[in-house]
Amino acid sequence: MNRVHHQGSAASSARNSARVRELRELVSAIVQTRGSELVIDAAPNHVEGEVHDLVIADRLLQTIDNYRQAIQQWFASTTLDGHLIVTVPHAFLYDRQIMLPSPWDRRNRRLYTPAALVKEIEEALPPNSYRLRLVSDDDRGYDYGRSDARPPMGSSDIVAVLQKIEAPLWSVTPEGEAGNASSRDDFFFLPRTRVEAPQARRCANILLLKLDHLGDFIMGLPAIERVRALFPHSHITLVVGSWNEEMAVNSGLVDRVVAFDVFPRNASEEVIDVHGKKALFEDSVAESYDLAIDLRTDPDTRFLLSDLQANVKAGLGMQSDFPFLDIFLPVDFNRHGPETSLEDRLSHGDFGSASVCLRNDFRLGYDGSGRPKRGALIWGPYRDLPQGSYIFEPLMEVGRGRSSASFLIDITLDGQAVRQEIITGPTVPNLAFDVGARGARFEARIWANRWKRTLPFSFYGGRLYRKGSANILHQTEYLLLLIELIAIRLQRTGLLREVMA
Repeated sequence: MNRVHHQGSAASSARNSARVRELRELVSAIVQTRGSELVIDAAPNHVEGEVHDLVIADRLLQTIDNYRQAIQQWFASTTLDGHLIVTVPHAFLYDRQIMLPSPWDRRNRRLYTPAALVKEIEEALPPNSYRLRLVSDDDRGYDYGRSDARPPMGSSDIVAVLQKIEAPLWSVTPEGEAGNASSRDDFFFLPRTRVEAPQARRCANILLLKLDHLGDFIMGLPAIERVRALFPHSHITLVVGSWNEEMAVNSGLVDRVVAFDVFPRNASEEVIDVHGKKALFEDSVAESYDLAIDLRTDPDTRFLLSDLQANVKAGLGMQSDFPFLDIFLPVDFNRHGPETSLEDRLSHGDFGSASVCLRNDFRLGYDGSGRPKRGALIWGPYRDLPQGSYIFEPLMEVGRGRSSASFLIDITLDGQAVRQEIITGPTVPNLAFDVGARGARFEARIWANRWKRTLPFSFYGGRLYRKGSANILHQTEYLLLLIELIAIRLQRTGLLREVMA
């Protein structure tokens, strides 16, 4: 009987046991081992001296930044004549797109085709240290008729099987470059297989709007400086009022300055017609941009981004008010009123769910298949709240369903419903409620309707805000926070990562 070892948690080992059996069946014609097996459930953690006849790295490579090191360590754990199985999600079957981020797993650093996987293997391992026995699209049971708005059903991977071989006496590496390949360390860290010309660093095209008067423009300079620091090699265009043009040029922070007076210099002398100048504005910046940012704190220029040719659009405000924004920083535009202060960030893991719901490390959800019985689909997180006024913001995406499909969200305090909303489309409102002087236990629930179909949805948790006095941030602070948020989001998704400092 094979001895099976797992690198990872006991829970992940149990979850993956069925998957491992499927992979063995898939490659049974090629891999026939009677020795020990290593199933890798986490990032590479090679223990020197431990080798196995079969090493399985299932759906891990795409989550690891240093893919060469991962492949090398897995290969080092494989015995001579043993096999290494590497699987990754197929970009055309799993992600069903060709650009990051992956819609189903935000941990993924790269998308894969068979050619991309083979390229990484060839980069990581020395020539003639292995033979590639299989590269296959695994689409067993795949539902090609399923909408791309829903997670794929069936197998959707690329499977590669490598067999470790004894290195021949001859070498394809030019003499003198390989060094002494007889030692184990040298053998596994030879130069790359593929000789590639270094790619020139791509220059991103960035558009900044700072359509303000002089004082506001000066307060926005630290944010512009931060953009330049993040994108030192990129081409940055800055649009300013004509009265700020000279200062913008002299700052040396941008490559091009465009003067455009969306507001009059003296508002008391001229009627303000911001929307009437939209066409003129678009003519003045008629290019395609990788990133466009509106650095005005007030919301009255945000609409200028709506029809721009830009891959990523960012600004202050809420996406419900500006649905064209890809990255947004919520801000209270009423600077003289009370703000809300964040009370708690609720993970989807804090909530319970019915058996018909899907649950993984990132979300809870219902995919629309079948008809759940009337009752709560999701509930929790049972937090004791002190007196105050609160807002619960559900973090969820609602899919498409039949015209009559819906579901209900409600808030309970000590088991009594105090607020509810029926959801019939993609918009999910925030739910406001008050807690009395004695305090109460908070619960949010998502219900299936009794006589109607339930809309599919993905639930990522929520935010719970408590209303109250909070210090109003300065304009400079808001803008710097926006730029830092943009940097974080771009790094996480991989967009423009290659041009960021």
